Amino acid sequence: MIIKKILNNNAIVTNDKSGREIIAVGRGIAFNHKNGDKISNDVVQKTYTLSNPDVLEKFGQLIASIPIEYVQVANEIIELAERELECKFNDTIYISLTDHIHMLVNRIRKGLSINNVMLLEIYKFYEREFLVAQRAINLINARFQVNIPEDEAGFIAIHFVDSQIDSNTPIANKMMKMIQEIVNIVRMTCQIEFDKQSFEYYRFVTHLKFFVKRVLNGQQAKKEIEDEVSAAVRNKYVKATECAEKISLLIEQNYHYRVSADEKLYLTIHISKFIYQKLNQL
Repeated sequence: MIIKKILNNNAIVTNDKSGREIIAVGRGIAFNHKNGDKISNDVVQKTYTLSNPDVLEKFGQLIASIPIEYVQVANEIIELAERELECKFNDTIYISLTDHIHMLVNRIRKGLSINNVMLLEIYKFYEREFLVAQRAINLINARFQVNIPEDEAGFIAIHFVDSQIDSNTPIANKMMKMIQEIVNIVRMTCQIEFDKQSFEYYRFVTHLKFFVKRVLNGQQAKKEIEDEVSAAVRNKYVKATECAEKISLLIEQNYHYRVSADEKLYLTIHISKFIYQKLNQL
C-alpha cells in the first residue's frame, strides 16, 4: 500500500488493488512516513471506499482535523445501525455522524446540552432508529467517559433517517431551498462570502439539514427552555445570535413555524462555529 497523501499520523489516502482512491486508518499508520512510502497492510485497521470522490475528499479533511477515536466510534455505530436497521446508508453519514459525535462530546464536556423538542415525535415515527441511537449514546458514553442525555439520541436517530433519504425527493428539494435562504442571511449579516466547495461549508449545510427537516415536518415545539447556558451562548456569540434571530423571523413568516429557544440555541452554536472558521481564513 503506497501513501498518496498523509492526513495525520493515523490516516492516509492511498489506492486499493483496483486503483480506486481510498482512506486507510490505523493508529500511527503514517508515523515517520512521507508521501510515496510503502506501508504494510498489517497496520491498517479500517479502509473507507466511498462512491463519491467529493465526499471522500471532505471525509479526509474531517479525519485530518479530529482525533482518530471519533472516527472509530462513528464507524462502529454506522456498522451497528446498518446491521440493526437492515439498510445501507449513503456515504455522507461518515461525515455528518463523525462530526456530530465530535461536537457532541465537546459540547457535553463544556456543559452545553440542547433540549430536543422533537424527542417524542422522533421516537413515535422512527422507533427503530431511536432505539439504535440509544445504544449509540451508551457506546459514546463508555468510550469518552461522558454522560450524554437521552435528548441527544433523537438527534443521532435523525442522522440514520437522513442517510436513507434520496437527495432527489421533493422534501430534499424543499430542504435545499430553505437552506439557501438561511445561508444568504448568514452571508449578508456577517458580510462574508462562502466557498461552497469547502469542507466548512459542507459541514455547516449538513447541520442545517436537521434543523430544516424539523421545520418542514410541521411539528411545533412543545416547550422552550431559557436557561443560563442559553444566555451565555447569546452573550458570547452576538453575531451568530443576530443571524439566528433573523432566520427565526424568516421561518415564522414564510413557513409558519415558530422557532423555539432551544432551536435558536442550536442555530447559534453552528453559525458561530462556521463564521469563526471562515473569518479565521480571511
